[in-house]
Amino acid sequence: MSLNFLYYNIVVRIAIFMLLALSMYVLVSAQYNIYTQFVIGYSAIVIMLITFKIKHLSESFSLFIKFMGIVIVLRYLYWRTFETLVYEGFLDFTGALLLYFAEVLAITIYLLGIFSSLNLLKREPVVLDNYPESQWPTVDILIPTYNEPHTLVENTLLAALAMDYPKEKLFIYLLDDGGTVQKCNDPDLQKATLAKERKEKLQKFCAFSGATYLTREKNEHSKAGNLNAAMDKIDSDLILVLDADHIPSKQFLQKTVGQFLKDEKIFLVQTPHAFYNVDPIEKNLKMGNTVVNESDMFYRHIQLGHDFWESSFFCGSAAVLRRKHLDEVGGIGLETITEDAETAIKLHNKGYKSAYISEPMIRGLQAETFTDLVLQRIRWTQGMIQIFLFHNPLSSKNLKWYQKLSYFSAILFWLFAFSRVVFYIAPLLYLFFGLHVYNANGIEIFAYVIPHITMAIMMSYFLYAKVRSPFFSELYETVLAFFTLPAIVSVLLDPKKPTFNVTPKGQISVANHISEFSTPFLVMLTLVMLGFVASLYRFYLYPDELDSIIITTVWNFFNMLMLIAAIGVISEKQEFRKYIRLPLDTNSTILLDNNIKIEGVISDISENSVNISPHMIDAKHEILLRESPHVSIEISDIDGNPFSVRSTYMKSFGFGKQIIFAFDDLSTEMETRQKLVLLIYGNSTKWNQLEDDKPVMTPLKSLTFIVSHGFKNAMFLQAFKFTFFRMINSLFKGYK
Repeated sequence: MSLNFLYYNIVVRIAIFMLLALSMYVLVSAQYNIYTQFVIGYSAIVIMLITFKIKHLSESFSLFIKFMGIVIVLRYLYWRTFETLVYEGFLDFTGALLLYFAEVLAITIYLLGIFSSLNLLKREPVVLDNYPESQWPTVDILIPTYNEPHTLVENTLLAALAMDYPKEKLFIYLLDDGGTVQKCNDPDLQKATLAKERKEKLQKFCAFSGATYLTREKNEHSKAGNLNAAMDKIDSDLILVLDADHIPSKQFLQKTVGQFLKDEKIFLVQTPHAFYNVDPIEKNLKMGNTVVNESDMFYRHIQLGHDFWESSFFCGSAAVLRRKHLDEVGGIGLETITEDAETAIKLHNKGYKSAYISEPMIRGLQAETFTDLVLQRIRWTQGMIQIFLFHNPLSSKNLKWYQKLSYFSAILFWLFAFSRVVFYIAPLLYLFFGLHVYNANGIEIFAYVIPHITMAIMMSYFLYAKVRSPFFSELYETVLAFFTLPAIVSVLLDPKKPTFNVTPKGQISVANHISEFSTPFLVMLTLVMLGFVASLYRFYLYPDELDSIIITTVWNFFNMLMLIAAIGVISEKQEFRKYIRLPLDTNSTILLDNNIKIEGVISDISENSVNISPHMIDAKHEILLRESPHVSIEISDIDGNPFSVRSTYMKSFGFGKQIIFAFDDLSTEMETRQKLVLLIYGNSTKWNQLEDDKPVMTPLKSLTFIVSHGFKNAMFLQAFKFTFFRMINSLFKGYK
C-alpha cells in the first residue's frame, strides 16, 4: 500500500467525519417549527420499522441508522435544555434539574453505547498449529477458590487437566484461600475445623489428579492477593485464570495462545463468560431457557466493540495473560475491588494490547439467589467507580482518545442507578406534591418525547436484539438500582472503603421464600399505587392540568409494570434439581447381563444420571432391568470415543420410551468422571447451539412477557407480610 494512498485515505476519512459532524450540528440545533419536528421524528420511526423488515443491511446503511438515532436523541436533548427548564419556584426547579440530569446521564450512556457498537471486531483465533511446538509458551492455569463446594472445584480441575496442550508445558494450580493458615486457625473452632476438612479434601484430590495445591498465610487482598501470592511461586510464560466454577473446554488454549505468538505486545486474551444455569431473575420469573442470558449483551456484543476500540478488558476469569507484562505493573491490581479491569487499564496505559475471542469456551455458575446477584453487582459497581477515581481514563496521557471513551463508557454505565431511581420518583413528585418537574404540553410530548422514547427502544432493538430482549435492561436496572445507588454514594464518600465479597456458588433454594432485599420494591409499589389515587384527585381539583396528569399517570403505569415484575424477582423459587441437565441427543448402549444390549439415544444427561430413549424395548428387557438394575452404559465422549459408566436403573416413563439411570459412585474413577465433566460442561458446541436457538423478542412481546411472568410468579401477600414484620421487628430493635 503506497504512502500517497494512506494519506488520501486519512484525508477522506477526516472529510467524511467533518461533514457528518456539520450535518449533525445543523439537524440538531436548527429551529424547526413543531410540525417539522413531527415530520422528522415520525419519519425516523417509519424508516426504523422498514429497516426491521430488511434481513441484510449494508454497513453504510447500518451507520446511517445509528446516525439517525443519534440525531433524534440529540434533538430531544437540545429541546429539553433550551425549552423546558423554566424556573417556577425553588422546589419545582430542583425537581426539574434532578430529572434533567438523570436524563442527561441516561442519554450519555445511550450515546456511548452506540459509539461502542459502531463496529464489532469478531476475531478468528490464531491457529496454534501454524507455529512449531517448540515455540509454544509454557502456561500456568491458576484456579483461585475460597468457599465453593469441593465437587465444584474438582470439576474445574478435571477439565483443566484434560486441556489439549503439551503436558510438559502445562501446569495446573489450585489456589485455596479457604485453607490458609489464618482460616485453619480461626478463633471460631467450628470455622477452623471446616476449613481444615475442606483443605484436606482438596489436597487429596490435587495429589490424586496431578494438580498442585497452593495456599498462603493470610487472606490479604482477596482474589487479587491470592493470585499475586501464587505468582511468586510460578514462572511460566502465560497465565490462564479460571474461577473455581468455570469449567473450560479442551480446546481453550488451542484457540487463545496463538494470539501471543502473533503479537508480542498482547498482554491479554479474554474470552466470554457463559453459564450453565439461569440467573435468579430468570429462575424466579420461571422464564426457563426462553430468553437470552443477561450477560450476553456484554460478552457477545459490547466486548466486541471494546475490542475494535483496542480496549477489551480483563474480566477476572476465562482469560490468558502474559506474565512478563503483568510483572511490569506489579501483578494483579490491588487498589480496587474490580482487580481485573484495574489491571487491564494499567497495561493499556503502558501501550500493550488486548484481544477478545468471542467464542464461549467455559461454562460457569452464575449467582443463584437474588441476594447473591445484588451483592455481586454492588461489588462491580463500586469497583468501576473506584477505577474512575484512581485511574480516570479521561485524564490518562497514554490512552488513545477512543480507548478513553471506551473505558469511560464501561464505567459510566454503572451509574444507571441514579437515573433509574429518579425516573421512579419524578412522576410521584407531581402527583403527590404538584411539583412541575417536566414543563411540556401535549403537542410537545407527541413531537419530541414520543419519537425520542420510541427511537431509543427501537435503536436498542436494532443494536442488541440478538443479545438482550427489549425491556430486560429496564427490569435488571430496576431490581438493582435501589441497592447500587447507595453503594455508589458510599464509594464516592470513601473510595477506599469497599471490600471484596466473594459471590456464593453452589447455593440451593430449598423452599419458596421472599428475598431479604424486598423492602424497596414493596415500598415503591405502594407509593406508585397511591400515585393513581393522587392522579384522580388532581384531575378533580386541577382539570386545566390534564396534559401533565395524563403524562405522569402513563409514566407511573409503566413504573408499576416494572415493579410488579420486580416483586416476582424477589419471590425466590425452590430448586428441585441439584445437578444441571444438558440436552444431548447422542447414541448410547445399555449393556445388560448375558451380553444383552439395548440401543438408544441420550435425551439429556447430568453429573449423576442419564435419560435414555431406547430404539426398541420389550417387556422382557424391562423385567431384566428391574431384577438386575446394575448395568453399564456406553456413551461417546466429547471427541466421539466410547466409554462406559456403571449405572443403576431407576425408573421408566411411557411404557419404556424414557429410561432414567443413576450413575454409581465415580469418586475413585477420575478418567470416567473427567469424560462426563467435559461431555456435560465442556461441550461448548452444544451449549452455544442452545444459546443460538433462543428466540428474538419484539419490544411489545418482551414487555408483555416480563410483566405476565412477574404477575404470575409474584408472591404478593407473602412479600408484604414478610416485609411488614421485618420493618416492625427493626423498629422494636431500634427502640430497645
